[in-house]
Amino acid sequence: MRRYLGVYSFIVLAPVVVAVCMLSWLAHGSGSGAAGVGSGSGGDLQLYRLLVATSVVVGVAALGGAVARRCGQPAVVGELVTGLLLGPSVLGGIAPRAQEWLFPTSVLPHLNTLAQFGVVFFMFLVGVEVPSGTLRKSGPVGFLIGHASIAVPFLAGLLMAWWLHGRYPPAQASETAFLLFVALSFSITAFPVLARVLSERQLLRTPIGVTGLTAAGVGDATAWGLLAVVIAIVRGTSPTAASLAVVFVTAFALVMWVFVKPLVARAVARAEHNRLSRDGLCAALVCLILLSALATDRMGVHAIFGPFMAGVIMPRNSPLISELSRKIQGVTLWLLLPLFFVTVGLQTTLSTLNGAGPWLTALLITVVAVVAKMASASATALAIGGHTRREALALGAMMNCRGLTELVVLSLGLELGVLDAQLFAMFVCMALVTTAMTGPLLRRLLPASAAPGPDDHSDRLPPAKEVNRDAHLRRP
Repeated sequence: MRRYLGVYSFIVLAPVVVAVCMLSWLAHGSGSGAAGVGSGSGGDLQLYRLLVATSVVVGVAALGGAVARRCGQPAVVGELVTGLLLGPSVLGGIAPRAQEWLFPTSVLPHLNTLAQFGVVFFMFLVGVEVPSGTLRKSGPVGFLIGHASIAVPFLAGLLMAWWLHGRYPPAQASETAFLLFVALSFSITAFPVLARVLSERQLLRTPIGVTGLTAAGVGDATAWGLLAVVIAIVRGTSPTAASLAVVFVTAFALVMWVFVKPLVARAVARAEHNRLSRDGLCAALVCLILLSALATDRMGVHAIFGPFMAGVIMPRNSPLISELSRKIQGVTLWLLLPLFFVTVGLQTTLSTLNGAGPWLTALLITVVAVVAKMASASATALAIGGHTRREALALGAMMNCRGLTELVVLSLGLELGVLDAQLFAMFVCMALVTTAMTGPLLRRLLPASAAPGPDDHSDRLPPAKEVNRDAHLRRP
């Protein structure tokens, strides 16, 4: 034993001691070395602050989501509330120094960048979950309800925007852009959140659930197409530039559907038959998502449309795509999207709604949004026939669910200068209220449905191909 200790001390410990002494002498004797250490310490401090902020956001968001689920709400409601609590509306008002320490200005750009990656991957997952098989099952009923729940709220939002424009004029957008963007904000339905709510109510495989999911899918796809046009108009410096952006993004969608989709399908089939590296293909598909985001951003629309289209062209019923979706879903839902919620919370200042006037305006926006959505979907369902009054109202409640999709759209409006801080706060309140209404309304209108299923964290997105594959009802 003594021999081993002697050899270890001579061969290992002695060189380590000599190396430490040399480094210490160099650090104290060299000015450039001291500067390098100082620079490194600054970088380490910034990383430390970013890690602290991220860990707090993820932990608090998970707690808020758990509380929301215990209250019968989707986790997105609790996570949005926690984002508001960490923002200037609550924490900034109660303990401004603590809020400033937790989210210093040097860390905010990094949080926002990570949040944008979360939105990019979220849009890919939404595209993957567009229910192509469900669309065929529902027939024309889902299409009619989906488009009705877009058209009528769009008109109501247009009238509301015309009234709002004189009171809350945009700083950087034209009147036309403002009218179109606000009208579209009234038309949004959150397909991912609705799919999770229907899953928890065990309604996905019922006729009413299939119809509602189809209508939401149709409305989602239509709304994203309209949003591409609206953003092109907002960003375009001239009608020609806006028209070119629309032409470019339409051509991009056609290329993805006609050329890229069959290439991806063949590559996936080869990988599933072990004729192609699965890891290499998954890396290539992630690159496709990111490059699609880059392409649509450079076209003058927005980075979210490329990933959505990349998700739409993915092969359905593919184990490899399901595996990729589950892996992306895990890091997106657990890490990146909570950062998006807190960035929304940091941008939402409820104190700007000072006085009765702004709060009454927020209430009016919420009432118009709810009535337009529910009335249009319910009236269409009754006019088509085959639905009871309760079922028609339940379809209206489904279409009224706005969720995370609405928050993405509102964040774009704030970023583009279409919405000011006051209007942004009002529409965030509307998104929160309309999302929170969905579950309780469905429980009251369809009381015979089963109770919510087991606890699940993934209510911002439906489990991968839940309609077709029960194996993906759980999170990764």
